[in-house]
Amino acid sequence: MDLKELIQSIHLIEIRTRKKLQGGLASSYRNVFRGQGMEFAEVREYVSGDDVRLIDWNVSARFHNLYVKQLMEERELSIVIAVQCTRSMNFGTVHKTKFQMAAEVAATLIFSALHSGDRVGLVLYSAGDAVTYIPPNKGMNHGFLLLNRLLEQKIVGDVPSSYEVLRFLTYSLKKRSVVFLIGDFIYADMHTETLAAVSRRHDLICIGVLDAMETEGPPDGVFPFRNEACPRGFTGVSPATREKYRSLVEERLAELKILLRTSHVDSIFLQTHAASEQELHRLFMERIHAIPPH
Repeated sequence: MDLKELIQSIHLIEIRTRKKLQGGLASSYRNVFRGQGMEFAEVREYVSGDDVRLIDWNVSARFHNLYVKQLMEERELSIVIAVQCTRSMNFGTVHKTKFQMAAEVAATLIFSALHSGDRVGLVLYSAGDAVTYIPPNKGMNHGFLLLNRLLEQKIVGDVPSSYEVLRFLTYSLKKRSVVFLIGDFIYADMHTETLAAVSRRHDLICIGVLDAMETEGPPDGVFPFRNEACPRGFTGVSPATREKYRSLVEERLAELKILLRTSHVDSIFLQTHAASEQELHRLFMERIHAIPPH
């Protein structure tokens, strides 16, 4: 991607992200990731979407307007977003590739965090022990730096090393953080022990990104293919083959969801042709409802 394309991509993602935040994602993010039960810091005016359990009724009655309590950790959360950068993420058959989708989701999380006054950092991981880390910081300039670094990242390696990135998140992040791990996941080995280790140290959330053809399989018919052994070959996909493929993918996804749940990790799986903000909002609302009242 040349400089002009990079600037256009950053501008386009920033516009899309701003619309998502205005649509309510910023409020749901702020509600679920505020420091529950932490030291009271101050009050601020109520914003649509704020957790009603945090309304300070005494202050609200005194000033004839709604005010909510702001907790100390709400202003000092450390958010780390880890994005898979292997070749499988370059796959896409509809509107965008999985990596483009992951970049938009990462941008949404980056600017949600910055709008809430949090620090946000970035981890880029591919095959083996190839891990790039930009530590958390504040400010919109830092947000654009992260987005720029993400979009200019080279996509290399075949099999993502989930073990290595999970070890990095466990032992290299010194401060407890909210960690979003973004990847396709179905091609990597993920183990309960390493997931649980990260989950004990950090608040880990996995966001899977998949293309429709990966979950549904190719349409029925005959398709050309090329490889070294057969430069011009054809392969056929029957309804029975497609159904068997779809069944195997469903089994793999079910195994992954059970693995994540037993490791106490929240997760969602997004499709490249669908709107990510709806699923993110649903995840945030589920976490809000899981938080016990004060």
